[in-house]
Amino acid sequence: MLIITTAISGSRRKDYLQNLKKYAKQFGKRVKLYDVGQMMLEHSNSIGINLTPENILNAPPSVISAVRSAVFEKIAGELPRELKKNHAVFINIHAMFFWRKVFIRAWDNYYVSQLNPDLFLSFVDDVMSIDIKLKERPQWKKEKMTMNDILLWRNVDTEMTASWAEMHRKPFYSIPSQSNVKLLYRIIFEPGIEKVYVAMPLTNFMGAEGQKEVDRFIEKLEKYFIIFDPREVEMVEQWSPSMRTPRVLHQIVNRDMYWFVKQVDKVIAYFPKAVSSPGVVNELREAHETNKEAWLVYPKGSRVSPFLAYYSNMVFKGPNDLFRFLSPGKIGKKIKRSKSHSRSVAKLTSKGGLKKKNSNAKQKKNKKKSSKKTG
Repeated sequence: MLIITTAISGSRRKDYLQNLKKYAKQFGKRVKLYDVGQMMLEHSNSIGINLTPENILNAPPSVISAVRSAVFEKIAGELPRELKKNHAVFINIHAMFFWRKVFIRAWDNYYVSQLNPDLFLSFVDDVMSIDIKLKERPQWKKEKMTMNDILLWRNVDTEMTASWAEMHRKPFYSIPSQSNVKLLYRIIFEPGIEKVYVAMPLTNFMGAEGQKEVDRFIEKLEKYFIIFDPREVEMVEQWSPSMRTPRVLHQIVNRDMYWFVKQVDKVIAYFPKAVSSPGVVNELREAHETNKEAWLVYPKGSRVSPFLAYYSNMVFKGPNDLFRFLSPGKIGKKIKRSKSHSRSVAKLTSKGGLKKKNSNAKQKKNKKKSSKKTG
């Protein structure tokens, strides 16, 4: 499998992929990594062109393009052999740079098409973590980026990569750099397993005990699904009010609704306690309106909001109810909407309605008896 990955600088993509390589080796899977940026520096130095990590983006675009093309030609020549030797080959590039407050294209349309990858990935990391990393690097320290700059750069880089995938009709995923490498391993090597985004009312469960409860739920859920956890990127609920600006919050909403929810097969909304959460309602609505399965796990004995129920294909009375329903035979299989919807209706139907149905059946039975006697 050939995979193209992008990420903005400071996103810890290299560390993640090195850890993935080690993890995959434990299961007999071989992974090859191509770092295009590093290869460009090595190639330029070998032919006498002075490109340095600190100032490479100051070089003329024609020079950068020529060096990048030479590197892609080298990779293209090696690929047939490397794809036979390895189970997965990664080519790590950038889609865009944000240099001197200007977006600079960092890709070559010709080679992206020629390589014809099987999968596109964009690594997204916590903006505060990226900010710290960039300030540690001589190349980026002088740019004095704000968090808004970083969020905008991350957004453009991710959307550009998603557009490549769309143009080539290939799968695309946004991968949180803080996620366990098991997430990406399973996406690549266990393609038949359903991908699930777990929606949750984060504002109400930021305490240690609340987080542990969510951890236990997700750990159990991973036996059945590949899980995308929104806690693995920004947790703006932990930020001070002055940092939660409209610009920041708009980016967070866009990330969860149009990156994470979009790329999964199912959304499971988990409420450890009965609380109000407009965010979860909207994530369920997005899943519902894009024809994905939307499941709701709500505390047993608590009254479910009609808005939550309306956008949910299935409603479970607590985690135990959900895990009783799930069985090994259903792992990775789609559950038909008609069955799931009828189960939800059965759960929510009043007892009075069921009694009425039974009562009508009894009346018909008595009528038959009566007519026999008369005859």
